Amino acid sequence: MSRFLEMHMYVTSALQRTDMKAVALQLALDILHKKEDRDLVTGLKSRTNAGRPNWNKVFTKLREERKGQITVFYCGNPMLAKTLRYKCEEFGFKFRKEVF
Repeated sequence: MSRFLEMHMYVTSALQRTDMKAVALQLALDILHKKEDRDLVTGLKSRTNAGRPNWNKVFTKLREERKGQITVFYCGNPMLAKTLRYKCEEFGFKFRKEVF
């Protein structure tokens, strides 16, 4: 069975991996993730990404994988929820927002 759930996590307050100030940290996190098969930040198998995501790139990749119906689940800032809802409509994905 293919993966039922795929998680993409971003620490938007962190520097992008292309920022020279963060290169050493990102390299260390990448090495640890490959060695331990776990993310140092969360302990999960999914790698935490630093910086803000390029939603067009992320959603295009998901659509190209052709794994069936895609639903984006989101919990967080309402402004980002609006952006994600719009992108989901653009790419034909379902969008679900949780409020705690």
